[in-house]
This record gives sequence, C-alpha cells and structure tokens, in this order.
Amino acid sequence: MDLDAHQLAQAVLRLPMTARAELATRLLESLDVAALDEPSESVAAAWEAELDRREAALEADPSLGIPAEEAFAHLNAKLAAARTSRDASR
Repeated sequence: MDLDAHQLAQAVLRLPMTARAELATRLLESLDVAALDEPSESVAAAWEAELDRREAALEADPSLGIPAEEAFAHLNAKLAAARTSRDASR
C-alpha cells in the first residue's frame, strides 16, 4: 500500500477510537522529544532574524500593525470556521 500522509491520515481517522489512541501513543513514543524541544541553532537564528525584521518594519511604519483586539477577533473567526468545517465533515 503506497499512501501519502494525507491519505494515510484519512484511513487512520476511520479507525475506532481505541485503535487511533493506540496508534497515536506509538507515534508519539517514536519521536525524539529532545530534538523537538530544542530548535537547532540555525532555526533559532532564523526566527531571531525574522523577529528583528518585523520589529524594524513596525518601527518604520507603525500603520502596518493590527490592534490586538482585531487580530484576536480575526483568529477566533478562523478557528470557529475551521471547527465548523471539521464538525461538518464528521
């Protein structure tokens, strides 16, 4: 059976809950948690550079910023839509 990750996920989601839980546990146990907890130096440096770039852009043009209330409202609306879509597909 030659499945891509999406096809595999779709097949796994059709399994009974106990089988999915067992599979999830096995997958989590297979991960190298230490590698996930500590980003590589290159990743950390890239994030630092991106943060510096965004801070400089906002300092140069404060109108680029979005008020927190507006940003959270937008994100909450997207999250609600995703939940509705997910629930409708079940």
